[in-house]
Amino acid sequence: MTGIPKIIAHRGAPREALENTLLAFRIALDQEADGIELDVHATKDGVVVVHHDPAVRVLDDGVSRVVPICELTAAEAIGLPLAGGATMPTLDETLAFIGARAVVYIEVKSAGIEGPLIDCLDRHQGSRLAIHAFDHRIPVAVRAKRPDLPIGLLSTSYPLSLAGFLGGARPTSLWQQAHLIDAALVTEAHELGTRVVAWTVNDVVHARALIAMGVDALCTDTPGLLRTALGA
Repeated sequence: MTGIPKIIAHRGAPREALENTLLAFRIALDQEADGIELDVHATKDGVVVVHHDPAVRVLDDGVSRVVPICELTAAEAIGLPLAGGATMPTLDETLAFIGARAVVYIEVKSAGIEGPLIDCLDRHQGSRLAIHAFDHRIPVAVRAKRPDLPIGLLSTSYPLSLAGFLGGARPTSLWQQAHLIDAALVTEAHELGTRVVAWTVNDVVHARALIAMGVDALCTDTPGLLRTALGA
């Protein structure tokens, strides 16, 4: 493989702004990230919001408690103050903000939200979109409704049989934990018609080693650092 793999900003630029916020995404775009990776859940009234954890901390009569996002309305969720005065964005406003400037890689963190997610994606026909999840049933279910949508499978293990692991899912991409990637895995994935996305890669030396193995994309907390170092 020659050249620089695609650089995917992991939750935006989380070293410089609160992850999964519009500011973090703007910084990543300014740093010329090829893709933006983000996490989604859905509120109890069916609005898809961008947030990593399934629950958020709220103050109730001065008492702090943790509330699942699925128990909050969209108005309640996006009205909660996060660190630094940021707020939780909806997926709709995030996709409108990013537009076609980068591929948006959506990690679906909650089962059962495929319907609202597909409705949201349909409202952004001009966006470049893909979805992935640890629960491999989710992207497969979404693609059954939207066959042209690229999907990815997340993995934190080294599969004994990659062909068996990918199986009937036929994913566009294998999102593989970076320290569990070697050249043989990348070669086999490519032979099976699947891209390899390495996550999370923040070290330039490691990034160069993965490039030598032939990975197709690097998901990183430091998109600006990798872009500058690898470009040089």
